[in-house]
Amino acid sequence: MTYENLIASMGASAEKSIRAVTQKAHQEAIEIKRSAQAKGEEIKASYCENARKSAEIERNKLIYNAKAENKMRIIKEKDALIQRAFFDAKKSLDSFRADANYTGNFKKMLQEAVRELEGEKVSLHIDPRDEPLCRQVLDELGRNSEIVGDLTNAGGLAVSTKDGKVLVSNTIESRLNNSKELLKREVFSTLFGD
Repeated sequence: MTYENLIASMGASAEKSIRAVTQKAHQEAIEIKRSAQAKGEEIKASYCENARKSAEIERNKLIYNAKAENKMRIIKEKDALIQRAFFDAKKSLDSFRADANYTGNFKKMLQEAVRELEGEKVSLHIDPRDEPLCRQVLDELGRNSEIVGDLTNAGGLAVSTKDGKVLVSNTIESRLNNSKELLKREVFSTLFGD
């Protein structure tokens, strides 16, 4: 083999190697490009899915908040109606004292309140407008109690021990307040059917 043949053989071998390396590099470039496109599609799909999930979460939050606000508005409106009903009921109590049954009711209220402090010497706290009626009822019951005209109310009275440590309120207002929760449910049911 001559020097020229050797050079020619080496050139052919080098060219073959260059073609193989170039072809391999081309194949690797195609594979890298295909892999990059696939990863790009995966990343794009992942971003799209995350964006969809975020949008869904945000939508659910907005719906939940809107429902909560609406529910709160309804509750406030219902409560305002109930408060108005109690306000109107309290206003109507202003004529309670003028009712024909007030004497009997006052007597029952006095007896109930005094019964709570059975065995104690008591003071009767009344609206000054009820003083004549209170004296009449005490005479009927054969009781002798101190009468203190220190209340302003729609009717009824409060009874306290002489030392003032225990007070039993049996006024129309206190009865309305005590029964407010029960009445609230009834008024709510009547107004809204729930």
